[in-house]
Amino acid sequence: MTTRLGVFAVAALLLSLWAGPTGCAQPYSGKPDRLKRMKKKKRPEKKPDEASKEVVWDDQCRVNFMDDKPPKRRRARSANSLAKQAGGIIDQAMEQEGEQRIRLIIDAINKLKSALMKDQFSAEATYKMAVAYTLVRKKGCALQLLQRLQDLQKMPEVAREAELAAQRATRDPIFDPFRKEADAAVGL
Repeated sequence: MTTRLGVFAVAALLLSLWAGPTGCAQPYSGKPDRLKRMKKKKRPEKKPDEASKEVVWDDQCRVNFMDDKPPKRRRARSANSLAKQAGGIIDQAMEQEGEQRIRLIIDAINKLKSALMKDQFSAEATYKMAVAYTLVRKKGCALQLLQRLQDLQKMPEVAREAELAAQRATRDPIFDPFRKEADAAVGL
Protein backbone atom coordinates (compact mmCIF):
# COMPACT_ATOMS: atom_id res chain seq x y z
CA MET A 1 0.00 0.00 0.00
CA THR A 2 2.89 2.31 0.71
CA THR A 3 4.27 1.62 -2.69
CA ARG A 4 1.02 2.70 -4.25
CA LEU A 5 1.03 5.88 -2.22
CA GLY A 6 4.59 6.53 -3.24
CA VAL A 7 3.74 6.04 -6.91
CA PHE A 8 0.83 8.46 -6.65
CA ALA A 9 2.95 11.02 -4.86
CA VAL A 10 5.66 10.84 -7.53
CA ALA A 11 3.09 11.12 -10.30
CA ALA A 12 1.50 14.16 -8.64
CA LEU A 13 4.92 15.78 -8.27
CA LEU A 14 5.80 15.22 -11.90
CA LEU A 15 2.44 16.55 -13.04
CA SER A 16 2.78 19.70 -10.98
CA LEU A 17 6.26 20.32 -12.34
CA TRP A 18 5.14 19.81 -15.90
CA ALA A 19 1.89 21.91 -15.65
CA GLY A 20 3.34 24.50 -13.31
CA PRO A 21 4.89 27.02 -15.70
CA THR A 22 2.18 26.67 -18.38
CA GLY A 23 -0.83 26.01 -16.22
CA CYS A 24 -0.75 29.36 -14.48
CA ALA A 25 -0.66 31.48 -17.63
CA GLN A 26 -3.28 34.17 -17.84
CA PRO A 27 -5.98 33.77 -20.50
CA TYR A 28 -5.28 37.19 -22.03
CA SER A 29 -1.50 37.14 -21.99
CA GLY A 30 0.42 37.80 -25.14
CA LYS A 31 -0.28 40.07 -28.11
CA PRO A 32 -3.96 40.32 -29.13
CA ASP A 33 -5.07 39.19 -32.58
CA ARG A 34 -6.03 41.87 -35.05
CA LEU A 35 -9.72 41.95 -36.02
CA LYS A 36 -10.72 42.04 -39.66
CA ARG A 37 -12.81 44.95 -40.84
CA MET A 38 -16.38 44.07 -41.73
CA LYS A 39 -17.56 44.72 -45.24
CA LYS A 40 -20.31 47.29 -45.56
CA LYS A 41 -23.61 45.87 -46.73
CA LYS A 42 -26.45 47.75 -48.33
CA ARG A 43 -29.48 48.00 -46.15
CA PRO A 44 -32.49 46.27 -47.61
CA GLU A 45 -35.00 48.62 -49.17
CA LYS A 46 -38.08 49.10 -47.09
CA LYS A 47 -41.15 47.89 -48.87
CA PRO A 48 -44.33 49.75 -48.04
CA ASP A 49 -46.94 47.68 -46.28
CA GLU A 50 -49.74 46.37 -48.45
CA ALA A 51 -52.31 47.72 -46.03
CA SER A 52 -50.84 51.22 -46.08
CA LYS A 53 -51.17 51.55 -49.87
CA GLU A 54 -53.99 53.81 -50.83
CA VAL A 55 -56.42 52.44 -53.41
CA VAL A 56 -56.24 54.42 -56.63
CA TRP A 57 -59.54 54.78 -58.46
CA ASP A 58 -59.89 55.66 -62.12
CA ASP A 59 -62.48 58.42 -62.37
CA GLN A 60 -62.44 58.64 -66.15
CA CYS A 61 -64.81 56.72 -68.37
CA ARG A 62 -65.92 57.07 -71.97
CA VAL A 63 -69.56 56.11 -72.18
CA ASN A 64 -72.35 57.19 -74.48
CA PHE A 65 -75.71 55.85 -73.39
CA MET A 66 -77.65 58.41 -75.44
CA ASP A 67 -76.56 57.70 -78.99
CA ASP A 68 -78.69 58.60 -82.01
CA LYS A 69 -79.24 55.01 -83.10
CA PRO A 70 -82.77 53.67 -82.75
CA PRO A 71 -83.11 51.02 -80.03
CA LYS A 72 -82.81 47.43 -81.17
CA ARG A 73 -85.43 44.81 -80.55
CA ARG A 74 -85.07 43.66 -76.95
CA ARG A 75 -84.09 40.06 -76.29
CA ALA A 76 -84.45 40.08 -72.51
CA ARG A 77 -84.19 36.31 -71.93
CA SER A 78 -80.85 35.91 -73.65
CA ALA A 79 -79.58 39.11 -72.00
CA ASN A 80 -80.58 37.83 -68.54
CA SER A 81 -78.95 34.48 -69.28
CA LEU A 82 -75.67 36.20 -70.18
CA ALA A 83 -75.96 38.42 -67.09
CA LYS A 84 -76.35 35.31 -64.88
CA GLN A 85 -73.26 33.73 -66.47
CA ALA A 86 -71.33 36.94 -65.88
CA GLY A 87 -72.53 36.99 -62.26
CA GLY A 88 -71.09 33.49 -61.78
CA ILE A 89 -67.79 34.60 -63.28
CA ILE A 90 -67.72 37.63 -60.94
CA ASP A 91 -68.32 35.31 -57.97
CA GLN A 92 -65.39 33.15 -59.12
CA ALA A 93 -63.24 36.26 -59.50
CA MET A 94 -63.93 37.30 -55.91
CA GLU A 95 -62.23 34.09 -54.74
CA GLN A 96 -59.13 34.64 -56.91
CA GLU A 97 -56.18 37.02 -56.58
CA GLY A 98 -53.93 38.92 -58.97
CA GLU A 99 -53.89 38.34 -62.71
CA GLN A 100 -56.39 35.47 -62.60
CA ARG A 101 -58.94 37.72 -60.91
CA ILE A 102 -58.49 40.47 -63.48
CA ARG A 103 -58.87 38.00 -66.38
CA LEU A 104 -62.11 36.66 -64.93
CA ILE A 105 -63.51 40.13 -64.42
CA ILE A 106 -62.62 41.13 -67.99
CA ASP A 107 -64.38 37.99 -69.20
CA ALA A 108 -67.44 38.96 -67.13
CA ILE A 109 -67.39 42.50 -68.55
CA ASN A 110 -67.30 41.10 -72.10
CA LYS A 111 -70.30 38.84 -71.33
CA LEU A 112 -72.16 41.81 -69.87
CA LYS A 113 -71.40 43.89 -72.97
CA SER A 114 -72.93 41.10 -75.05
CA ALA A 115 -75.94 41.08 -72.74
CA LEU A 116 -76.39 44.82 -73.18
CA MET A 117 -76.12 44.39 -76.96
CA LYS A 118 -79.06 41.99 -76.79
CA ASP A 119 -81.07 44.19 -74.42
CA GLN A 120 -79.73 47.71 -73.96
CA PHE A 121 -82.29 48.33 -71.20
CA SER A 122 -81.34 45.35 -69.01
CA ALA A 123 -81.09 46.63 -65.44
CA GLU A 124 -79.53 43.39 -64.22
CA ALA A 125 -76.69 43.54 -66.76
CA THR A 126 -76.18 47.24 -66.01
CA TYR A 127 -75.94 46.60 -62.26
CA LYS A 128 -73.53 43.68 -62.66
CA MET A 129 -71.38 45.69 -65.03
CA ALA A 130 -71.16 48.44 -62.39
CA VAL A 131 -69.99 45.80 -59.89
CA ALA A 132 -67.41 44.45 -62.35
CA TYR A 133 -66.03 47.92 -63.08
CA THR A 134 -65.78 48.58 -59.34
CA LEU A 135 -63.70 45.43 -58.93
CA VAL A 136 -61.18 46.72 -61.50
CA ARG A 137 -61.11 50.17 -59.84
CA LYS A 138 -63.00 51.97 -62.64
CA LYS A 139 -65.03 54.21 -60.35
CA GLY A 140 -66.07 56.61 -63.12
CA CYS A 141 -67.60 53.83 -65.22
CA ALA A 142 -69.29 52.25 -62.21
CA LEU A 143 -70.89 55.57 -61.25
CA GLN A 144 -72.11 56.17 -64.79
CA LEU A 145 -73.66 52.71 -64.87
CA LEU A 146 -75.38 53.37 -61.54
CA GLN A 147 -76.64 56.66 -63.01
CA ARG A 148 -77.95 54.61 -65.92
CA LEU A 149 -80.02 52.58 -63.44
CA GLN A 150 -81.62 55.81 -62.26
CA ASP A 151 -82.39 56.73 -65.88
CA LEU A 152 -83.87 53.27 -66.53
CA GLN A 153 -86.30 53.80 -63.63
CA LYS A 154 -88.00 56.50 -65.74
CA MET A 155 -88.85 53.99 -68.48
CA PRO A 156 -92.18 52.27 -67.69
CA GLU A 157 -91.32 48.89 -69.27
CA VAL A 158 -88.14 48.41 -67.15
CA ALA A 159 -88.86 50.69 -64.19
CA ARG A 160 -89.50 47.91 -61.65
CA GLU A 161 -86.42 45.90 -62.62
CA ALA A 162 -84.26 49.05 -62.54
CA GLU A 163 -85.66 50.05 -59.14
CA LEU A 164 -84.80 46.62 -57.68
CA ALA A 165 -81.28 46.80 -59.12
CA ALA A 166 -80.84 50.31 -57.67
CA GLN A 167 -81.93 49.07 -54.24
CA ARG A 168 -79.40 46.24 -54.48
CA ALA A 169 -76.71 48.79 -55.29
CA THR A 170 -77.51 50.77 -52.14
CA ARG A 171 -77.01 47.64 -50.00
CA ASP A 172 -74.04 46.17 -51.84
CA PRO A 173 -70.79 46.56 -49.83
CA ILE A 174 -68.74 46.58 -53.05
CA PHE A 175 -69.65 50.26 -53.45
CA ASP A 176 -68.68 51.20 -49.86
CA PRO A 177 -65.39 52.93 -50.83
CA PHE A 178 -67.48 55.56 -52.63
CA ARG A 179 -70.85 55.03 -50.96
CA LYS A 180 -72.05 58.66 -51.04
CA GLU A 181 -71.33 59.01 -54.73
CA ALA A 182 -72.93 55.64 -55.51
CA ASP A 183 -76.09 56.49 -53.58
CA ALA A 184 -76.29 59.85 -55.33
CA ALA A 185 -75.87 58.12 -58.70
CA VAL A 186 -78.83 55.78 -58.14
CA GLY A 187 -80.96 58.64 -56.86
CA LEU A 188 -80.83 58.48 -53.06
